[in-house]
Amino acid sequence: MLKNMETKFVRYLKKSLEWLFYAFIFLLPWQTKLIIRPADNNINEISLYGSHLLLLLILIFFFVYKLREKNAQEKVSALWIALFSSSIFILISFFFAPDQVLSFFHYFLYLVGIGLFFMLREGIRPTGYEDCCLDKMKIIYSFLFSIFLQALLGIYQFLAQNSFSCKYFGLAEHNPGVLGTSVVEAASGRWLRAYGGFDHPNIFGGVLAICLILASYLLARKKILKSRQEVAESVFLFLFYFAALFALFFTFSRSSWIAYGLGLILLLGTLIIQRDRWAIGRFLALIFFSIIMTLIIAVPYKDLLEVRVNGDTRLEQKSLEERIEYSFQSKKLIEDNAFFGVGVGNYVAALERQDQSSRESWEYQPVHNFFLLLWAQSGIGALISFFVFLVLLIIKKDRYGALPVAIFGAVIVLMLFDHWLLSLPFGILFLFLILGLL
Repeated sequence: MLKNMETKFVRYLKKSLEWLFYAFIFLLPWQTKLIIRPADNNINEISLYGSHLLLLLILIFFFVYKLREKNAQEKVSALWIALFSSSIFILISFFFAPDQVLSFFHYFLYLVGIGLFFMLREGIRPTGYEDCCLDKMKIIYSFLFSIFLQALLGIYQFLAQNSFSCKYFGLAEHNPGVLGTSVVEAASGRWLRAYGGFDHPNIFGGVLAICLILASYLLARKKILKSRQEVAESVFLFLFYFAALFALFFTFSRSSWIAYGLGLILLLGTLIIQRDRWAIGRFLALIFFSIIMTLIIAVPYKDLLEVRVNGDTRLEQKSLEERIEYSFQSKKLIEDNAFFGVGVGNYVAALERQDQSSRESWEYQPVHNFFLLLWAQSGIGALISFFVFLVLLIIKKDRYGALPVAIFGAVIVLMLFDHWLLSLPFGILFLFLILGLL
């Protein structure tokens, strides 16, 4: 009787864990939050996110579920050692932070991200005596459906040139006439870039780029459709792909365009190496229609496209100059704090303390490079250990599939050209979500 009760409990726990996790994946892009400590910029803000609280509950369930497995003798891989080492170095940097409350918040987010990565790696891997508790494809489709809604919102924002606010979904109002709003400035005026439900168009564009690579791979690998479910999945993927493609264009995010383009090139190259003729044919057809659809949507806005590509207008030059200035600022912080950093999550706070000028607080921004930001915040040890973790993750023998290579390449581009994957709560969890799915 006790055996039956235990079996029922385990089955119930597994099912609850599974569906709660899919709900978390769907809710992750929506920035519903309770602001605990407001700030002039979202980098220094401390907030409780609804999706994060749900993830904490899920992680508790998952660790209870994993306690049943008798794998105490399993060796700890170099991958986990590198990731654990990065967390130790980041913890050390906490003691050098000028704002330790903010530092603790960011370190906690990093640990939650590691928990998410662990759950994905272990949850989608079957054990020796039972199936895995998470379905990788359901995770992907849950996230794609959430981003599909975001893509529709982003298209509306650009076409309407306005964005409504809704605190329950974490949506902020964006007006192209207000200073500080991300716009493309051309002879025709100031044009609002698509935000979706995110804090910045570059974040929205980065997420869309990764999801487009995922969708293109799934569409290319679709074989003969044998069931209604497969037909429904294919229809959804087509709808998602072109909605996300339009939304990506409307973000006018150059780093996201580069990430998307590189991901497609790597995807095609890997498929050619694998000699998967069926997938290559479908992939090339998808790319052909993508080019046609992009040209159709780009022609009416060619002046905006030229501005972003050429980068010779006032705002574009200002943006490039600011990025160069951010790089010099990071160099100064790294020179002064090379070993232990200025404290996790404290890059902007350290800049404010170092700079004696009368700048507005919103003018202080992190360096637009993940690796420089990690070095400046948490020291050389954190940078090296996290870099080793990334290398070990991609060189695994079972990781040479087309999708992991393409996604990894796109993620590296986003890391090199922006900071949100490390500086913002959503970015940290999104990074570990994508890496966990590789």
